[in-house]
Amino acid sequence: MSQVFGNLTNDGLEEAQDRLGGFKVRDAGAYTGTIKAAYAGKAAASNAQNVTMIFDFPDGEYRETFWVTNRNGQNFFLDKNDQTKKVPLPGFTVVDDICLVTTNKPLAQQIAEDKVMNVYDPEHKKELPKSVPMLVDLLGKQVTLGIIKEIRNKQVKNTTTGEYEDSPESREENVTDKVFHYPSNLTVVEAKKGTQTPTFHGAWVEKNAGQVRDRRSSNDNTAGRSGRPPGAPPTAAQSAAKTTSLFG
Repeated sequence: MSQVFGNLTNDGLEEAQDRLGGFKVRDAGAYTGTIKAAYAGKAAASNAQNVTMIFDFPDGEYRETFWVTNRNGQNFFLDKNDQTKKVPLPGFTVVDDICLVTTNKPLAQQIAEDKVMNVYDPEHKKELPKSVPMLVDLLGKQVTLGIIKEIRNKQVKNTTTGEYEDSPESREENVTDKVFHYPSNLTVVEAKKGTQTPTFHGAWVEKNAGQVRDRRSSNDNTAGRSGRPPGAPPTAAQSAAKTTSLFG
């Protein structure tokens, strides 16, 4: 057993804030499910580290890969307006929050054990069995994710530079925007403040459920934000449960 991300702590980083700001593309909303897998990976070209998570939701499986470091092994970037401030990478914040709300321990304290998983192999262009460092304490835990639907430009590889660039074509994808403790619906920020009644969950759902964020670099004005579709997740927050040690 080992602590793969033992060096990735929150020490010196700016405090995260609550901001309203697999393959099935889901409507945006809050989804509660069980963690089926959570394993560490690394980009071959840059050595940036990631965590891939697979969740079992009532309506099917959801998976997402979160980048927890950059190519330099840092879990932060410098604020462009204040270079003394270290802002945590969004992927690191999501994974660290998932760890906290499910195990009461941050990512840096998670123990990894080698497990065999079917992992996509870019060379063979299919999933193949591979031994990966699995964050075993997360397995089987329940969590609520605030998932966004986005429209982005498809990426194509520039044969001259070797870099991936935006193309005129678009695609829809899901991104986890916020993490909520189950069943209290508290965020990590609320728990650190000692809050017992969740307020951000309801506000987040009211703002985001059924919406689409257009993140394309060039917009043909044909795909704006959508309205709330039939069957979208409810806006009411669940009752809070009393918590200890952040999430007891």
